[in-house]
Amino acid sequence: MKKTTIRKKVSSLTITISIVAMFLVGAIAIGGLWMLRQNTITISGDLGKVAATDSQAALERQMTDRLMTLAQSKAALSDANLLFIQNSVEMMAQGAAEIINNPERFIPNPVAPPDPDNAGIMSVQFLRAEDDIDEALLLSEASLMGNMAGLLFNIIENNVDATTNYIGSEQGYIIIVDEVSYRKSEFFDPRARPWYKAAKEKNDLIWTDIFLDAYGRGLAITCAKPFHDEEGNLAGVAGIGTQLGDLTEIVVGTRVGETGYAFMLNEFGQVIIADEIELDADGNIVREDLLNSDNKALAAVASNMINGQTGIERIFIDGKEFFVAYAPLEIMPWSLATVMEVSEAVAAAVLMGESIIKLTDTALSEIDFTIIIIVGAFLVMTAMMVILIGTASRHFVGYLTQPITVLQEGVMQIAEGNLEHIIEIHTGDEIEDLGLAVNKMSKDLNEYIINLQFVTAEKERIGAELDVATKIQASMLPAIFPAFPERPEFDIYASMQPAKEVGGDFYDFFLIDNDTLAIVMADVSGKGVPAALFMVITKTLIKNNAQIASKGGAGKSPKEVFETVNNLLCEGNEADMFVTAFLGYFDIPTGKLSFVNAGHNPPLLKTGDGKYDWLIRPPGFILAGMEDMFYKQHEVSLQPGDEIFLYTDGITEAFNNEIEMFGEQRFKEAANKYLGMPLKEFTVSIKREIDKFADGAEQADDITMLVLRRS
Repeated sequence: MKKTTIRKKVSSLTITISIVAMFLVGAIAIGGLWMLRQNTITISGDLGKVAATDSQAALERQMTDRLMTLAQSKAALSDANLLFIQNSVEMMAQGAAEIINNPERFIPNPVAPPDPDNAGIMSVQFLRAEDDIDEALLLSEASLMGNMAGLLFNIIENNVDATTNYIGSEQGYIIIVDEVSYRKSEFFDPRARPWYKAAKEKNDLIWTDIFLDAYGRGLAITCAKPFHDEEGNLAGVAGIGTQLGDLTEIVVGTRVGETGYAFMLNEFGQVIIADEIELDADGNIVREDLLNSDNKALAAVASNMINGQTGIERIFIDGKEFFVAYAPLEIMPWSLATVMEVSEAVAAAVLMGESIIKLTDTALSEIDFTIIIIVGAFLVMTAMMVILIGTASRHFVGYLTQPITVLQEGVMQIAEGNLEHIIEIHTGDEIEDLGLAVNKMSKDLNEYIINLQFVTAEKERIGAELDVATKIQASMLPAIFPAFPERPEFDIYASMQPAKEVGGDFYDFFLIDNDTLAIVMADVSGKGVPAALFMVITKTLIKNNAQIASKGGAGKSPKEVFETVNNLLCEGNEADMFVTAFLGYFDIPTGKLSFVNAGHNPPLLKTGDGKYDWLIRPPGFILAGMEDMFYKQHEVSLQPGDEIFLYTDGITEAFNNEIEMFGEQRFKEAANKYLGMPLKEFTVSIKREIDKFADGAEQADDITMLVLRRS
């Protein structure tokens, strides 16, 4: 009875409303269309201009921001590629110096001369000069230097762009790794090579100019560093020759739209990496000199780039206007620029304005035609609709309300939580589609809830396991302070904040006997769980060798502990992990600190009423890098009030959102800013300075600190 009453009311009301509405709609439609036509004519021109202007300004801002961000990020990526090569060369030079200065610790390992059968195969080769030299001394030293073969081969195998690396000796021989042995004779004098001469003259690490590889492998560059004997005399030069494949891809592979590209400038304002390489008649690279370009605007940009500035300019090049964004590299005195035509950046805005004008003209024609049709059709339809509305409305109301009622009841059940309910509607129209959509939504929602429950449970399990691992790692580090309340002669405090749930940094301190305190600071290569596992092994080996050895009498010195631990870590180290570490023995009654540094960051030392400064001593080789290494032990005396501050590179290599490093200078300034504070508040203040500099950027590496103060 209720449905019938509703249908009758709806049907009667529909007829009345429809008749009245037709007259109103007809009149309003005709009047509205006429007003629309006049308004369209008035505002169409202004609308096109305003839309094009506003769009152009917005697109310019968006494109300049994108170009600037792209230039800075590409410059940072270029630095990362060059830094990897530079670090590898420094490791090679350090290893070669260890062999030169400690020959008694190494077994001869001769390297064979070039073998034509090794064509195309990466191999280690021995070459020598042909002049009059001390044959016995040359062969003796070269056979010991053969111990570097494994490290050389490992470095080149793990660097896709490296084509060759080598150890050249002042005695007139070279140990080299490459894949072109078939093109060599056994005679080769490294001392005559430009990279050797440049490193020898500077007596420090050098980068050569970019050159074309002699074997047709594209652009290449060499990084080299000299190494010396114990008297400081030049013993040789270590180097890596590498293709600029990754660096070229970073620059040449940069594309923004159709006209965008990138290029690299050297410190002289010359283009060194670009889309195309031009050669002169002698096969040398022809470099475009932008600093002395006739285009004054382009020359000004080049001047800014070679002066290490960051910025974006709008200039004309060959009659076309371009955006040029540029940012400097830090490893090399180079600068990277990204370029794009201004016309392409604003093309969409211009096209939008033209489209608005065209659409306006089309709309006017359609409005005129529509007005004529509506007037005629309205008169005919008025009479016909009065007759048809009565019949059609009754049928339509019944047809419409029944499936809607079914849909409403089904939705109510689903809303009450019955996600298994199926709505049955077979009207063949949008209402049936709506019912099917509600059914699918109900099914998807049910599946989503089930999947969400599973994913949530799995995430909670993994989180719980990592939380346990974090607590286990934290429990292995001394964490109770004051650590030795019964010893007023000194105070010590340490902290470690891992970059991930677990980390590779660690510190340690423990009494070897009643008068000797051992302090340890170390950083394992890598991060996460693998680094944490290697950290546990290293920490255990260092502490056991220091403590167990002491029970038999005098015990091992710091250098003897590191020499033992280094060989133990090298055994079965198939993952090629390594550790930088610092171990010191603090003699409590006298204040003497005996220490060994295995490739770790130099500590900060504060003496008397002065300020912190670097405790610079030649570092030894890393732990787990190569067996049978010799470590040199140093000493320093701590007077009452003196402090030594150990840390890891997570502090100096902390980045902010502009990809700037915290650096050693900021670190030392921060340490001197908080002189004299209690040790815990001192380390908390240093961490606060790092967080302030990072400005919300994610922590990339573990941050570990240890401070020892003689009371």
